[in-house]
Amino acid sequence: MSVEEKNKKAVYRLNEAVNKGNFSIFPDMFAPNYVYHTNPEIKGVEGFQSLQTMMRNAFPDYHEKIEYIFAEGDMVAQFYLLTGTFKGALAGTSPTGKHLSFPVVVLSRFENGKQVEAWNYSDSLTMTQQLGIGSQG
Repeated sequence: MSVEEKNKKAVYRLNEAVNKGNFSIFPDMFAPNYVYHTNPEIKGVEGFQSLQTMMRNAFPDYHEKIEYIFAEGDMVAQFYLLTGTFKGALAGTSPTGKHLSFPVVVLSRFENGKQVEAWNYSDSLTMTQQLGIGSQG
């Protein structure tokens, strides 16, 4: 199996774990110095686990469905649809009960089979509007 195929397989494995709330495999998936470039930037396995716990608490039905995935060398790009229902507090914002469905692109870099960094690109305006917490104009 090529490095690209192994890295794509690792992304699918992580996706399955996130969707099932199985965060115990995270240490096997990420390098200790992992950095998730998002706003705010997340560092380390513990930081990523905290982010996923926060999302799972806010969206108990949180789900990521990979629509497209591409790999070249040590990089994997994935385009997924994130869905969930806003039922728990999120960063000090009260839940609205509204459903969320929006696209996310993540570009991940691997070393020795583990993610060392990733960049998250998502439409925060659409997300906040769908949740009923953002500007409508």
